[in-house]
Amino acid sequence: MKQKKLVLGIIIVSIIGVVSYNYLYQNHRNISEEEADFILTTEELYLQYSSNLENASKKYLDKTIQLSGEITEIESDNFTLDEEVICYTDSTTIAAIKINRKIVVQGRVIGFDELLELIKLDQVTVIKNKE
Repeated sequence: MKQKKLVLGIIIVSIIGVVSYNYLYQNHRNISEEEADFILTTEELYLQYSSNLENASKKYLDKTIQLSGEITEIESDNFTLDEEVICYTDSTTIAAIKINRKIVVQGRVIGFDELLELIKLDQVTVIKNKE
């Protein structure tokens, strides 16, 4: 009887361990390979965030979106579209873009910076770099 309880306990602990491990160490998302949930301009996205932050956050937060706009600022690890959306990316992408160019990007919405009044995207990749 004790042996059956011990075996059952080991099986239960093993199952819980495997489920916990798989939950904690899930595969990371590759935003560049995902299909965009929304396709917008920076103006459309900014208008939704500025008119109702709570609803826009529920709708777009952690979603993959495609945005079109003009590059207004470039820094070492990010660039800004239409002075409304800050896009975090890698140095290869930064090297391939130029200020005042129209661009289409894909990334994940990570929030709205209320102090700077900017929408923030990460894992941004360039879909179309218009000359």
